[in-house]
Amino acid sequence: MNVRRSAIIAALCASGVLLPQGAARAHPHVFAEARLEVTIKPDGTVDRLRHVWRFDELFSSTVMLEFDANSDLLLDDAERETVAGVVTGSIAEFGYFQRIEVSGNEVGVAPVDDLKVLFEDGQMIIFFTAVPAETVAIADEPSFGVFDPTFYTAIEFLDEKEMVLEGAPANCGHEMVIPDPDEAIAQNQDKLTEAFFNDPGGNDMSKLFATRMDVSCS
Repeated sequence: MNVRRSAIIAALCASGVLLPQGAARAHPHVFAEARLEVTIKPDGTVDRLRHVWRFDELFSSTVMLEFDANSDLLLDDAERETVAGVVTGSIAEFGYFQRIEVSGNEVGVAPVDDLKVLFEDGQMIIFFTAVPAETVAIADEPSFGVFDPTFYTAIEFLDEKEMVLEGAPANCGHEMVIPDPDEAIAQNQDKLTEAFFNDPGGNDMSKLFATRMDVSCS
């Protein structure tokens, strides 16, 4: 499991920025391995973002125990639908744990209505698609970040193969960017205030630590 998000917390402690009151809130408790596929329409605009998140065994077993209404150690279709509804509502509050930016401006996403839940080898896997709330042209070189702004969940991409750009023009490419925690802190020292650690979900500073897909077109 990639521990980049844990390294962020260690770097904050070393820098003296991390305040005792916020330390517990900033530490990730849930871990998920992720895949992102961004598809482009023939007209050069973003069609949708397809997400797959595979959660750690501990969190997955907790979900199993919480939602296994008939105590058969399995989640049937109805129980998985209940989980999907709870997850959808929870992440909707935080922009579905993603951020689309074009020229420094954020683009929202339409409400997600297709989230599905599966259990495989003791791990919960969720699938969903997100559609930009407004037209996003790939030629404008958008950026697609994936992160939990509360830092409770560490969403990790194991390698560049887990970030895919499909249907883009030949002159457009992409790269996976994992911000260096030390550099992010050093460059934004004056912005990481007590409010950030007390209520990280109430601001957008956590985007500094988000793994993202950056698009460039020549």
